[in-house]
Amino acid sequence: MYFGYLILSLVILLFMVLIHELGHYTTAKILGFTVEEFAIGFGPKLFSVRRKNGERFSVRVLPLGGFCAFYGETSETPDEKSARENNTREKDEKGGEGGKVEKGGKVEKGEKGDREIDSEKHDTAQTRIDNVKESKADDDLLSFVMKSELVEREKSAIADSGVKTDAAKSEEKTVRFDKNGNPAKTFNEQKPWKRIIVLLGGVLFNFLSAFIFSLIFIWAVGYSLPQVYEKHVDASQAEYNPAFEIGDVILGVNGRDIGVMNSFSELLEDCGEGEVTLKISRGGEITEIKANRTMIDAVDDDGKPYKYLGFGINTKYIDTGNNAGNAFKYCVPFTFKLSWSIIGSFGEIFTGKEPITSMTGPIGSLNTMARLSQAGWQNILLLLPLLASNLAIFNILPFPALDGAHIVFTVIEWIRKKPINRKVEGMIHGIGLIVLLLFVVVVDILSFVL
Repeated sequence: MYFGYLILSLVILLFMVLIHELGHYTTAKILGFTVEEFAIGFGPKLFSVRRKNGERFSVRVLPLGGFCAFYGETSETPDEKSARENNTREKDEKGGEGGKVEKGGKVEKGEKGDREIDSEKHDTAQTRIDNVKESKADDDLLSFVMKSELVEREKSAIADSGVKTDAAKSEEKTVRFDKNGNPAKTFNEQKPWKRIIVLLGGVLFNFLSAFIFSLIFIWAVGYSLPQVYEKHVDASQAEYNPAFEIGDVILGVNGRDIGVMNSFSELLEDCGEGEVTLKISRGGEITEIKANRTMIDAVDDDGKPYKYLGFGINTKYIDTGNNAGNAFKYCVPFTFKLSWSIIGSFGEIFTGKEPITSMTGPIGSLNTMARLSQAGWQNILLLLPLLASNLAIFNILPFPALDGAHIVFTVIEWIRKKPINRKVEGMIHGIGLIVLLLFVVVVDILSFVL
């Protein structure tokens, strides 16, 4: 039974990833970007199909994420390339120290010694290197991160042989065209504001889906009201709170009603030890009682005594408020409430208030989701908006390799009127991705060990 819920949890997680990547894909298509590949999962392909327009859709081995790769996402624009080549040419001219350049592209003996370079061969080599850098459609994310190593190998091969290697040919990028038959713009040739919208597309779709999932959850489940079914006694056999009667339904705490936005436990968080005013429904009539919240002596399943702060009652929960009115009224604020709780959790971990072991990676998350789903179908419906909000907030963090960091680099480019070196940016995102992968693996291990 548990295995079935584990598979269900994996399907839910991949569904959330699909929504996120659809956000990137949809906004990109609306704004005229050219998509290379839309993939669910990482690693080698399990299934892949290429459309007539050149877009590839694939499912990959590792079901722990996905990506939407764009045409020329890591390549220089023609202006950037021209500026770099001019800068390189100026440096070469300054460093020549008396060398004489002939029409054939050959350099005669100067103070630096003998060297001979064929201009046409040099241009071909540079094209091959650029093609290797731009290629992405057939690579999984990890190999793409390590693309700089492949470029270096290609440079060495060019220097040694002066001819194309098989590896270079296989990595060359197919030229793409727009709907008018003109060469398509690369990702980095698009205006910065357009790129920012596309980068925000995944987060936007996650939030929109969270609103929808919250609406479904509230409509189907509503909120829960605690009903008293058992009263406890202290060591002298006296009831902790005689004011309660079996069957009482608690409606509010200290003048605040229980509802979609306020659960019973959340309202009690603002109450300390002492007297609490409770609004209850008893026999169909609404009334108020005074109850003393104090330390209760109890025994766990293993027979060990412990204490907890409470009223000395056992309750079961009644679902109510599951109607269209509440669903449409509260779906947006309920989603923001979930999002704020997620942000608060991140903040407590970063500030040390919560241990790092309170976090879980993909494996730990799947295990938690499976157990919650197994406990009741209501939990499955609650997991949907919670996961959607979680994925949106996580991806907007300005950590290298995440959407938030890509947005930061694009904003910097917009302000400076020129980008940070594309190779440097790629290395930062690559290192960030490796760190992120190692982090989630370590967190998963710690969550199972500790």
